[in-house]
Amino acid sequence: MGSREGSRMRVGGDLGFCPHLYASSPHGCQARILQTLGVPLTYQDLICYGGFAFRIQVHERLCPSAGHPRVGTMCVENSDRAIGWETRFFESFPWTSPKADRAAWEAEAHDAIRESVLRGVPVHYGSEEDGLIVGCSARGDEWECLHPYHADGRERFLYEEATGFAGGAWPWGIAVWTRPSPERLEERELLCAALRQAVTMAADEAAGDFRVGDAGYEHWLAWLHGLDQGSLELPEWGRMGNAWCFAVLIHCRGIAGSWLAEQAERVPAAAAAELRTAAGCWSESAAALAHGLQRPSDLAPGPGSGANWTTTMRAEQRRRLDRARAADAEAVAALDRALAWL
Repeated sequence: MGSREGSRMRVGGDLGFCPHLYASSPHGCQARILQTLGVPLTYQDLICYGGFAFRIQVHERLCPSAGHPRVGTMCVENSDRAIGWETRFFESFPWTSPKADRAAWEAEAHDAIRESVLRGVPVHYGSEEDGLIVGCSARGDEWECLHPYHADGRERFLYEEATGFAGGAWPWGIAVWTRPSPERLEERELLCAALRQAVTMAADEAAGDFRVGDAGYEHWLAWLHGLDQGSLELPEWGRMGNAWCFAVLIHCRGIAGSWLAEQAERVPAAAAAELRTAAGCWSESAAALAHGLQRPSDLAPGPGSGANWTTTMRAEQRRRLDRARAADAEAVAALDRALAWL
């Protein structure tokens, strides 16, 4: 249950997280809500069931949005099915038609937020990146939030006083978890769906302006080479995209390796052997990508870092991406063989 403090209500607990802990803010928020509900489904489970841990994707101009699970090749449908909760969704995307009665619609959202906080269930909100509403006023119209892009998720803040990804304008979407769903799939079905998605993504080439799978590696490597050849300009957002996608790749492959090794303990022997092969490929890939780095930005620095991004550093990044590309091919082939047994 939520608690009351004067005229305000709040959900207790350590629910914040930073982007380095949970690179996928939608899945991070879901994991924290599940934690509050006592459901033993982790962030690692969610990004693997959703396929995000197995995806490689870059924007054709290296926009950092490529590292988001709801952009380009979507990596949320199967993880949403894994959660097993029904939600009420209040959407207000800037590209959709205005609400017929905006005031009444907002009042309905405020009521739903207040009721959820009173039940002790954080409310999931987001625009470009997602956060949690963990407290509100008695009318539900003033929100106390946690967001990975506000103080790295360490401090609660009032939504209307925040800027950037964390708050300010009305969010694009608000998801209020209402009750458990009777339609949650079995773990074997979720696993098979995740493996099928991994195999499909590896064979895909594009999703709109995004390059996926082996084509993603090819485009990324060519972009880095083009910088050194002087055939490409280096916009700050391209530098940020390179830095973020490199960090996300290390994050995802490390989790994919450990998670698949765990899944191998729950399937028949023939499939287990293939899952262990894929797990080993991706664990070794993550280690090779991050070797000798305190953080990914040591090799792929973002804008404003003050670091000198040299041709030697880019050559080393290309070498590591080449190695990751080969590991992906071997891992995905093993997943394809595992599916035949499952």
